[in-house]
Amino acid sequence: RAQAGAVNIQLTKAAQHAGLHFAPDPSSQGACTIGGNVAENSGGPHTLKYGVTVNHVTGLQVVLPDGEVLELGGVEDEPFGYDWVGLMVGSEGTLAIVTEVTARLTPLPQGVRTLLAVFETLEDATQTVSDIIAAGIIPAALELMDGLTLQAVEAAFGYGFPLDAEAVLLIELDGLEVELDEERERVEAICGRHRAREVRRAQTPQERAKLWAARKKAIGALGRLAPSCVTQDGVIPRSKLPQVLREAFQIAARYNLQLANVFHAGDGNLHPVLLFDDADAEQVARVVEAGEAILELCLREGGSLTGEHGIGVEKCALMHQMFSTSDLDTMKRVKAIFNPRDQLNPEKMFPDTRYCYESKKRLRRAAMGL
Repeated sequence: RAQAGAVNIQLTKAAQHAGLHFAPDPSSQGACTIGGNVAENSGGPHTLKYGVTVNHVTGLQVVLPDGEVLELGGVEDEPFGYDWVGLMVGSEGTLAIVTEVTARLTPLPQGVRTLLAVFETLEDATQTVSDIIAAGIIPAALELMDGLTLQAVEAAFGYGFPLDAEAVLLIELDGLEVELDEERERVEAICGRHRAREVRRAQTPQERAKLWAARKKAIGALGRLAPSCVTQDGVIPRSKLPQVLREAFQIAARYNLQLANVFHAGDGNLHPVLLFDDADAEQVARVVEAGEAILELCLREGGSLTGEHGIGVEKCALMHQMFSTSDLDTMKRVKAIFNPRDQLNPEKMFPDTRYCYESKKRLRRAAMGL
């Protein structure tokens, strides 16, 4: 059991002596809190195999707007009755304030194999993602970094990444030691069929740690390329990755913006990063429009507005494109049961007349911290 302000990585550090860890591992796990993870239903690179926060929380202590303290769920994985924990996880602080979390810890895997596959084209890399999953292989993690991201990471940290590659896949397999070498060979063969020019193996824990440090520091490294960046968070079917990435680059070009991609390829959770100068109001306006166009693209291709970053103020006006009026009204009625006067995290998640009146500018600038 952890208080809401506990930092994500501290749960794993506290449980490692018992051979356990807290599986959700956002790139910000050294700073983000368990309470925040619950609010956003956070995931991370290992979501593909292990699931998101809701899969690793069995109980919550929450406080309602009137001060009433509720104990929801408990230590059982599947308690009887209504799934109150599932309702609270991902509600972005609009139903109650989370104060304590009962987490389900996961055994550390017996063995791990970590690979870096280098591709000449983004399309080859994304097709490899689909074919790995189609082969019945479920990696612990399957992450993609594109060429612009690689350039930023290499300039910042000098990890030895190829600067002429259009994409790399960071692939991690874990499980029983006896089966991992065969699974690794199958993955390497699939990469080879899609013209990977090399597949590097992490030979030591230090080499593995370096690869993961590069992935988790990638967004920060992009700060070397522009004064500001905005990271989007949409989800699409894996099979649509090549097409959607092509169209995302076209959208960025249409708005005269640089676009970098570093994301959870295995489950189609995109994190396109738009680079710009926040001191230039005209650039900010273009970023707002480009970001919304990318999210609308995700919806058209059968995806979602968010995978793990939530709706907040930034995307609430797009909710009607994903949900019917009836769906949204039902969600609002649920919210009204717990938070009838909109005291908790007001004006989040749902479109309303205030949003329409204020227009996009205030909410998007708030989302960027401007």
